[in-house]
Amino acid sequence: MGLLVMKFGGTSVGNAQCLRRAAELVRRTPAGKHPVVVVSAMGGVTDRIAEALQLAKSGAGSDASAVCEALRQRHDQALADLFDDGARAPVKAAVDKVIDTLADVCSGVSKVRALPPQISDMALSLGEEASAIILAAHLRDLGTPAEFVDSAQCVITDAKFGEATPDYEATQRAARALLLPMYDKGVVPVITGYRGATASHQLTTLGRGGSDFSATLLGAALGAEEIWIWTDVDGVLSGDPRICTDAFLLEEVTFGEAVELSHYGAKVIHQRAIQPARDAGIPVWIKNSFRPEATGTRIAVGPSSDARPVKAVTAVNRAALISVSARQDVHPAEIFGRLLMRIAAEHVDLLFSVQSSPHGVLLAVRESDEKHVVDVIRRLFRNEFRHGMLEPVDVRRNIAVIAVLGEAMKGRPGILAHLFTSVAEHEVSVIAVAQGASEVSICFAVPSAASQTIVQAVHDDLCLGLDRGIQPAASAPSMCQGAMS
Repeated sequence: MGLLVMKFGGTSVGNAQCLRRAAELVRRTPAGKHPVVVVSAMGGVTDRIAEALQLAKSGAGSDASAVCEALRQRHDQALADLFDDGARAPVKAAVDKVIDTLADVCSGVSKVRALPPQISDMALSLGEEASAIILAAHLRDLGTPAEFVDSAQCVITDAKFGEATPDYEATQRAARALLLPMYDKGVVPVITGYRGATASHQLTTLGRGGSDFSATLLGAALGAEEIWIWTDVDGVLSGDPRICTDAFLLEEVTFGEAVELSHYGAKVIHQRAIQPARDAGIPVWIKNSFRPEATGTRIAVGPSSDARPVKAVTAVNRAALISVSARQDVHPAEIFGRLLMRIAAEHVDLLFSVQSSPHGVLLAVRESDEKHVVDVIRRLFRNEFRHGMLEPVDVRRNIAVIAVLGEAMKGRPGILAHLFTSVAEHEVSVIAVAQGASEVSICFAVPSAASQTIVQAVHDDLCLGLDRGIQPAASAPSMCQGAMS
């Protein structure tokens, strides 16, 4: 049988009813496939753990304890709904041990008023441990052989706590040694998402989207045939349905399109999680655990069968533009090269960057990153600012960055003109525009107050308008207006 990795997000394991539904989806795995299950923490649990840790760090130990007890009660309620008295006791003991660990960590943090990153990572992934224990036990209760697996035993990472990077070769060796014998015995492994460990067995976390990353990483390591990401939406839509009233399901997107969608705010699959599946050539499906009969969206390895030039429009509504300009007698290449290298070293996710003039560069960043990026620039170039080689940093806030996406835009003359005609019809000024060398996306900045109007207009004109006014694909000059990050 081929391996099928199923990952359940927080909303898909959020309570007893959701856990029961997840178990049934595992039990209904298509014939000829053996499931490998990866789970997130119950929805909101990781945020509550982070809250407890911060309360403890501030010295509010009793408040942190109250959060721990609330988490215990939430898991107890799920256990009471899922198991009868006889079956519940051993599962409750295992989950209580997890919550006790969190309470002990909070107590220690409260005493020393410090939260080392190693301790934070160990505590933050306890929610995944609790939900995996419960789901594995529930599957056994239903008659399906299943076993809880701590992903720290098979996801090997570096020691960058908070956003660890996996060692792919070590992970493949460990995952195959641990999980393939279970496959041989017909046992379903139920694995904690988000968590890994260093070679010296220190617990780490994989950062944002870590459970998705766990699923694709393990899928690639095991040679899975497919990876199914179970969530609370039918799949990938052409636009935010709260804005685009006619948004429609995309039955298939490419990995390149999925990366761009994720980068520009669409809740598809985290971009870090895409790489292992793309490298291994494994299709990824986005499916709705609340409506499993829905088609879902397939993230394709090869070219998409949907030749629509523009598939989707999305937006980052809280963004800022940061401008840095050099004096005209200063060659900007070295300065801007140092800037972009430092931004990358700081792990800041630029929305785009463009050369705004012969001597200027413009960075589009998320609002939450603005202060940090400005501080980095001022520290990095303190001597250049002191000697007048650089102009003062200029920041423009209340910006939205809108992205128009589609692999089939490549070599399609007329898209850029059609796009900005739509924007101009609403009397909105485009502040900056960029297109990457891959031509998968065009992104541009507008005042945030105009974001919803422009997203709706662009979706209507380009996603629903199909090829209206757009020439067939042909060899054509690139529409590149700048260098995307």
